[in-house]
Amino acid sequence: MNSHKSNIYKICFSLILLFCLGCFRLCAQSNNITPGQAQSMREKFVEEIKTHIGAPYQYGAVGPDNFDCSGLIYYSARESIKVQLPRTSKAIYNYVRIIPDEKRELGDLLFFKTNSSASITHIGVYIGNNQFISAISDGPNTGVIVSSLNQDYWKSRYVSTGQFLPSGKAEYKSGSQLEETPMEEEDFDGQSQESSVPVVSKVFEDCVVFDSSIFFDWSLLSPRQFVFRYRGIDAGLHVSYESWNLNPGAGFFLRFNAGLNTFQIPVILSLTMNDFIRVYAGPVFTFKQPTLIDTDKEIKGSVFPGLIGVSFSTPKWNIGKVALQAVQDISYTVYNRLDGAALPFVESAAAGLVLYTGVRISVPLSAFYKRS
Repeated sequence: MNSHKSNIYKICFSLILLFCLGCFRLCAQSNNITPGQAQSMREKFVEEIKTHIGAPYQYGAVGPDNFDCSGLIYYSARESIKVQLPRTSKAIYNYVRIIPDEKRELGDLLFFKTNSSASITHIGVYIGNNQFISAISDGPNTGVIVSSLNQDYWKSRYVSTGQFLPSGKAEYKSGSQLEETPMEEEDFDGQSQESSVPVVSKVFEDCVVFDSSIFFDWSLLSPRQFVFRYRGIDAGLHVSYESWNLNPGAGFFLRFNAGLNTFQIPVILSLTMNDFIRVYAGPVFTFKQPTLIDTDKEIKGSVFPGLIGVSFSTPKWNIGKVALQAVQDISYTVYNRLDGAALPFVESAAAGLVLYTGVRISVPLSAFYKRS
């Protein structure tokens, strides 16, 4: 019994530690860069991008002769202005500050969803006059080319604009001819690459994402047989901060557990590793005496350790700022005998190992109000 409880405590402690590590990240701040310096950096970045027009597309390539879409951005930012961006389109999207379209500037990044594999699948660099440069994998023209946001294909697949450099708008007039403005040597003189990176984080209201879900609960194991069982329904509310590689979150569920004839409220901490995988753990509050499935045996719900689970979801289907996903959860909830002793393995698995099939609807905080 002591060994059983010790193992559960170790698992829960490990998840909480992982959660804390995911939350621990220094908040990078922009250097004190004037609009003129920022505009010069933007122009240097765009000029570097332009030198690669005509280069062939190659999946996974980061230059100098071949590129994929994010590899082109990654290489050009590093070579021209010593900015180290994340490697993939989705990671760059999570890294930058999302801005309204009307505030788009030369050198900003454009994000697209070109298929159903992920929420962001393509990236380009805005060069003015509604045009952008990107590395294209298929179509009539491939490789690094200039495209227009007015084209029906790109217009229908456009998601948003992001900034990774401070605004240079005070020095840039829309529609003006791009001119080479040399960067003064003192701008980068004596600075390491890390200290010269002007990081602009994604704004808070775009990073905070609420999601609600509803699940049909089921299992395949009872103490007596291996058979499909309806276990109840769940409804949940969750909030996460989506700006890092491990996105932390918290939430709760209202769970009617028909299999054990009880009502519970699990409270969870979570880590979402990408759009498709979320791990979670937390205490469970039980409000009615549970009865072991297929028996009359009364058991006791454990508050902590409570539950541990993993969630798998499909790519997001976006309707404006609202995203819909199909979700499959696998969760284990801890139950004990009435005296607190551990249940036998089969009874413990029959009571606590449940699958949850349902849908999740997500919406960012920014959807609830209009930016000024």
